[in-house]
Amino acid sequence: MERKAVLMESSGIKEWSETEIIPISALSHFLYCERQYALIHIEGIFIHNNLTAGGKIGHEFVDTENELIDHGLRKETSLRLYSDRLGLSGIADLVEFPDGKPPFPVDYKHGRIASWRNHEVQLCAIALCLEEMLGTDVPEGAIYHLYSKKRHTVVFTPELRIQTMQMIDRIRSLAMAQTLPPPQNGRKCRRCSLRPACQPEVPQHSEDHLFVPAELT
Repeated sequence: MERKAVLMESSGIKEWSETEIIPISALSHFLYCERQYALIHIEGIFIHNNLTAGGKIGHEFVDTENELIDHGLRKETSLRLYSDRLGLSGIADLVEFPDGKPPFPVDYKHGRIASWRNHEVQLCAIALCLEEMLGTDVPEGAIYHLYSKKRHTVVFTPELRIQTMQMIDRIRSLAMAQTLPPPQNGRKCRRCSLRPACQPEVPQHSEDHLFVPAELT
C-alpha cells in the first residue's frame, strides 16, 4: 500500500503521495545539481568514486541509531525525522540536546571546513522537521567537516528558511513531472561520481522524460 503523510490544514486534510514526500538528502543534491538529484532520487542511480567512498570514513559514529550521554550532554545519532507540514522525511546524523537549551542538529560532511549553501539548506530542513516533531524552536545547528574535524555553525535565518521551503517546492515539482534536467557540463561535473551515467559532454534534448518507454519500430 502506498504510504501517505497527512497534513492538517484549515481547508482540510492534505495527503502527500509517496512521490511527493521529499527525502531531506535530496535538497543538498538538488542545489548542487538538479540533474544529479534526478539521477539519484528519481532514476535510482548512484555510483561511488574515491570522493563518495571517502565520505563514509569517519561517519560510522552517526550511522547507527543510538542515544548516549557524553559529559552530561544527551546525543542521538541517526535520528529519524519527518514533517507532515512540508512532506519531508529523512535522518539526522546527530542531534544534541543541551540541558535547558534548544536541540542542536549536526550534519556530518566529508571535506575541509567551508560554507556550502546546499549543505546549509539541508541542515535547515532538518531543523524544520525537529521544530515540528518536538514543538520547539531550533535556531541554529552545525555542519561537522570530517577532514578538518571542525564545525561550521549555521544560523537558521528567515531568509534561509524561506529558501529551504522554496527548494522543497521546486524538488516536488520536478519529482512529479518525472523529467531529467539537461546536463550543465561545468567544473563540478569533473569530479562527480555520476558522470558516466550523466554523460554531460553528450548533446542532450532540453528535457528528457523519465520512465517513458521508447516506441518500437
